[in-house]
Amino acid sequence: MTKLFFLVYLLLACLLPSQVLAQGDASTLVEKHFGNVTYVSGGIGDEEREEIRLREGDFNLRLLFAERDGSYLGSVDVVVLNAKGEKVLEANSAGPFLLARLPPGSYVIKVSMNGQEQQRKLSITDKRRSEGVFRW
Repeated sequence: MTKLFFLVYLLLACLLPSQVLAQGDASTLVEKHFGNVTYVSGGIGDEEREEIRLREGDFNLRLLFAERDGSYLGSVDVVVLNAKGEKVLEANSAGPFLLARLPPGSYVIKVSMNGQEQQRKLSITDKRRSEGVFRW
């Protein structure tokens, strides 16, 4: 009986790390949609920041929200308007980063936090990712 117990224990010990690793590979940041725009936001904690870094290549817009001293901010309201003034994205960023996939074109990015608003004009092209950094 002791040998059987030992073999079962050994088998479970070998399986457990692979299950933990498989769970570690799962994406924690869920892609969301606003109309035909796909986006993801987050970056709270080292694991989410690493996931954002790994997923940046899938998106053509990267926004970062921080205080003037460099501290990251979350819960920032984001509105993206196209050249016609139409809202193509409206979201509340769950962390200091928001990645979005937009069609090529000119956009106005409006962000607000605690009643303080900022805006920037950005162009999205097929050739490179556009970035916007907003500091309060």
